[in-house]
Amino acid sequence: MPSALQSTIKASELMKLLERQDFRCAYTGRSLSPETASVDHITPISRGGLNELSNLAIVHMDVNTAKSSMTLEEFVAVCREVVDNFERHMSSNRIKE
Repeated sequence: MPSALQSTIKASELMKLLERQDFRCAYTGRSLSPETASVDHITPISRGGLNELSNLAIVHMDVNTAKSSMTLEEFVAVCREVVDNFERHMSSNRIKE
């Protein structure tokens, strides 16, 4: 997990959060390991989010990279667009076959 978190959040608090999440990504449900776990600010600091436990989720590092500086709501909306476009594309390809 990134060391950029300020010392106001204790490692033991992050561990409890991870345990509450059953060692799974808060957004995808993917299983997490120490190598893949990443701390996400649900509302990014750059968007006015606070560095508080209530604004943190433990997520898969690939998911955190994709989310970047989006809010969770924006990220979910983008993911839906990707799925919708993919399904439309696959559907139109099937019709042509």
